[in-house]
Amino acid sequence: MEERHRRQLTYPPEERVGMLRALYENAVLTWRLLWDGRVGFLPKVIPLLAVVYALSPIDLLPAWLMGMLAPLGVADDIGVVLLALSLFVQACPPDVVAEHLREMRRGRLSARSEDVVEGESEEVGE
Repeated sequence: MEERHRRQLTYPPEERVGMLRALYENAVLTWRLLWDGRVGFLPKVIPLLAVVYALSPIDLLPAWLMGMLAPLGVADDIGVVLLALSLFVQACPPDVVAEHLREMRRGRLSARSEDVVEGESEEVGE
């Protein structure tokens, strides 16, 4: 039973890369939206408050309450930051978000096309 439970908690490498890529793309999207003048001031306050919370000594799960699990006390900071980034993207104008996502995809596709080598081949008879 323990082996089955352990197997369920581990993700295959492709899934882990996908999660990391999604986190990276969300961070890039957030950065681009923060500097976009079409996004209002109030939505931009959301990620700033999350950063302030993460840097502040106040925690939802204080270390003294966690006991032996005190190293996991960072989990609430990470959760609050991820929630704030998600709320920020949702609070931004949808057309602006879609535009940035299209530009990010276009950049990713053009980077891949640079790796393509064009050439010709001919069949050599025996």
